[in-house]
Amino acid sequence: MKKIFLVLLIITMAFVGCGKNEEPEEQIDIVEEVPEDVIEEEEEEEIDEFEGMAMNPLTGLYIDEEAANRRPIGIMINNHGGAIPQSGIMQADVFYETVVEGGITRLLALYQDFDSEKIGPIRSARHYFLEYAFDHDAIYVHHGQSPQAQAAFSQLNTPNFNGMTWGGIMNFIDSTRVAPNSTYTSYERLMNTWEETGYRQEISEDLEPKFRFYEEETDLNSDIVANEVTLPFSGNTTYTSNFSYDEDLKLYKRYHRGGQPHIERETEEQLEFKNIIVQYTSTWLIPGDTAGRLDQDLISNGKGYYITNGEAIEITWEKTAHRSATQYYDEEGNELLMNKGKTWIAVFPDNREIILE
Repeated sequence: MKKIFLVLLIITMAFVGCGKNEEPEEQIDIVEEVPEDVIEEEEEEEIDEFEGMAMNPLTGLYIDEEAANRRPIGIMINNHGGAIPQSGIMQADVFYETVVEGGITRLLALYQDFDSEKIGPIRSARHYFLEYAFDHDAIYVHHGQSPQAQAAFSQLNTPNFNGMTWGGIMNFIDSTRVAPNSTYTSYERLMNTWEETGYRQEISEDLEPKFRFYEEETDLNSDIVANEVTLPFSGNTTYTSNFSYDEDLKLYKRYHRGGQPHIERETEEQLEFKNIIVQYTSTWLIPGDTAGRLDQDLISNGKGYYITNGEAIEITWEKTAHRSATQYYDEEGNELLMNKGKTWIAVFPDNREIILE
């Protein structure tokens, strides 16, 4: 028994001895060093978020720098029943709408950064629409013109693409539509026409901008509610323009022709806008014009409304020369600041009233 105890004691001491002779492993924290050039590269990536981009002068949003520095293109879009739905209008940044002969309205769609394969139908020019194009240093695109517009193109040396002159390059015909609602163009065709005409492509640095934008989304904090906007341009109620504010999107959806959604033909999307400007303007029949064509006093001043985010404020406007941009001012006389996004401008007869609800 003593022998067994002695053997166990020896074995136990041997194990203890082994344990004492083993040195504990040293725990090493591994720190991975990041090269300085990688850190600098990451910092540069954060700073250069908008590298190669510039602000779109029509929306205040960042777009490709080359497109931002190019003159915008203004296309005369037919708004007649036979032209509905129109094509390529979702890519337009700004729309002008005003009345022409017969109490109907016509549209000038302004494009800065676009690639549409089909835009139109394109319609004939009216001379007062030239002033809207001048406001943005835009190339004016049309198919034919009124006698007054033809004279204005010559007198004012207006850069324009006329489909009746450049039709082989600029236009194509949609066989599913009946003339005069069948003439269309595209981004590629417009760029080819631009090369042929030789017009300056860079936007003028001398033109004072028409739009100025808030840095951040801003509410007007106005007492004038504008969730529903109704623009009865004439006694022809078919051409009453309607906008309904979507609180979730914070955008105005456009309706026309008796409350129908204004839809793009190719994408089947409804037009939506961040801003609406109403510019009250003296409008009258041209004496002796047998077609009942109209004129407007645009190198002048007047009143109007700026509408955004379900509210409206009263504004004033002023244009001093053909090639100066119309300027808008708020109630305190400061240059109007707008929210970034697309804008619908209603050049509205000053003897009629809009409805805000």
